[in-house]
Amino acid sequence: MQWKNEFKIGIPVIDAQHKQLFLCESELSEALAKGLRPSDIDKILTQLGFYVARHFAMEEQYMQTSSYPDLAEQLEAHHYFTKRFTEIQRDFTQQGLSPSVVHAIQNELSLWIKTHVLGLDQAFGAYYNKQGEKTNL
Repeated sequence: MQWKNEFKIGIPVIDAQHKQLFLCESELSEALAKGLRPSDIDKILTQLGFYVARHFAMEEQYMQTSSYPDLAEQLEAHHYFTKRFTEIQRDFTQQGLSPSVVHAIQNELSLWIKTHVLGLDQAFGAYYNKQGEKTNL
């Protein structure tokens, strides 16, 4: 899936991070097409690690600051993705480059983008921008 400007939620730093997530998925697809190496998976998992650490904290801060009513749902989703990411990292460390690890990364990235970035985060963006119009956030 390719990044499109219509996916923006209206918070430039978060939009940039979301764009990086799309790039990560694209890099995985390219690596699969060229012949995947363990270093490719290691690079993608490293990128996802940075994403999880930075992005979730920043996004949650914006949600808290704006008193987002669905913060609990977002926190639950972030917790789930962090847990899955940790499991996939562990599997990669234990199994190396295996079809199950590659499949798990592909599935989780695709699912996360479709349900979270293009779903829950879009709802937050709409709320945040509406609040900003009211309170000059």
